[in-house]
Amino acid sequence: MEKNAKYLTRIIFPFFLSILIFTASCSKSPVETTDLPQNDFTANNLSITEIIVGNSNTTGKYRMITFDLTWDNWQTSSAVDNWDAVWVFIKFKVANGDWQHATLSTIPTEHTSLSGATVTSTSDGKGVFIKDGGNGTGLLNAADISLRWNYGLNNVADDADVSIRVFGLEMVYIPEGSFYAGDNGHSYATLTKGSNDNRPWFITNEDAIEVTNTVSDGYYYNSSKDYWNDRWNAIEDVTGTEFTLPADFPKGYRAIYCMKYEMSQQQYVDFLNTLNGIQSANRYDISNYNDYGYTILENNGVFSTDNPNRACGFLSTADGLAFTDWAALRPMSELEFEKICRGSGNQPVNGEYAWGSTTCQNAVSVNGTEDDRDQVTISGANSYYSEDNYAPQFPLNIGIFAGSGKSRELSGAAYYGVMDMCGNLNETCISIGNSYGRAITYHNGNGQLASDGFTDENNWPLRDGKGAGYKGGNFAREAHEMRISERNDATVEMDWDHRHIPLGFGGVRTVLF
Repeated sequence: MEKNAKYLTRIIFPFFLSILIFTASCSKSPVETTDLPQNDFTANNLSITEIIVGNSNTTGKYRMITFDLTWDNWQTSSAVDNWDAVWVFIKFKVANGDWQHATLSTIPTEHTSLSGATVTSTSDGKGVFIKDGGNGTGLLNAADISLRWNYGLNNVADDADVSIRVFGLEMVYIPEGSFYAGDNGHSYATLTKGSNDNRPWFITNEDAIEVTNTVSDGYYYNSSKDYWNDRWNAIEDVTGTEFTLPADFPKGYRAIYCMKYEMSQQQYVDFLNTLNGIQSANRYDISNYNDYGYTILENNGVFSTDNPNRACGFLSTADGLAFTDWAALRPMSELEFEKICRGSGNQPVNGEYAWGSTTCQNAVSVNGTEDDRDQVTISGANSYYSEDNYAPQFPLNIGIFAGSGKSRELSGAAYYGVMDMCGNLNETCISIGNSYGRAITYHNGNGQLASDGFTDENNWPLRDGKGAGYKGGNFAREAHEMRISERNDATVEMDWDHRHIPLGFGGVRTVLF
């Protein structure tokens, strides 16, 4: 079968990490906790409870939002300047209005924690990062975290009837550093230094990169059109195309935070439940309900799912961009994908997967209930893909291969501990393979969407998906497509409403500007 025909067949084949959402008004309100996967690589238990909305400080135009945060199995490693953190942000609405993004103080000392947790503010006030100050792993039980909401900056009156929702999203810190992109010409369309030089790109800063039609010692572009060519990659540049990756394009050197897991169905439900009817209509399609394990359903304007921990497929590029904008994150680039998987300074292994080796064991046995992590995979499984005589029917839970005491390889973890980067669902990435993708910058989303539910970030790829592609393979594709440096689908054109079950999403956040 020809490559393009195979692609069309497989892609149609039959978040955030852990985002916890709790709602409170102006009184103390205990809320239900949720048990979701984490790492170390084991299961997590992240909960945000006891939310209190403080009284208005009419002089400073702020309110303190106080809550307890409990988080099992956080991890910090001083050896690689790497740690887990929870990205906490707040949505509010006045009376029966629409949900909006709360502006928090940018001054660290204006947020407090009575239990030793570190609260780090951000320069744009869109949220805070919360982590434990020690090294290793353990239980973070942080009572009475108080975040200062500068409601005056959101044009909220002192006596407004305000509702609050607090969101927590597990993230992994990816430190600044040089890295290799490419695996010595081993994988399809992998990046090389020249037409006759299979060495990988070595990215040492965020300066502009001149990609030229060179024989060796440069930056050279290899196109997936050499392997398949149809309407899906029609606008991809051909091999040897010369172009500039601008300084503002996220090339992977700069420090970022990355979502630890693929977006889950519950995470997307939580997102949908803060949108108005016009916005959610463009972010959801009822026709996908009950197909391939997708159980997100709308009833009288409220969304829910029967499989909250299952990785969320059927996400168009526009859906993913909207989610990351709403959460004040941004999409990752394909170069950042390689940095997150391979780590800084590590030489590439030919054909390696996110866990640093070429060994993969497929989870071809699904015996127990899906929520039973010990029964859903065979012993030693670290990935989920299609192979001869086995065609998976639905994506697995996020972080499914994590387990206490497991190695990086057995847990399927990327270098810094990010999970789910290879197999299960695709990782949607911004592509370097056409001018639409190269136009994106490293700036984070602003927490708000346009009135029609699309991202309002003008410097992100267009809603038709022309600037994006897919990395990491998925459960409907073969094992080789999970390779870190595989670029078979790295530049794929999709319409804004083009949704297939293997298409997932994860986001990142730039640390410094």
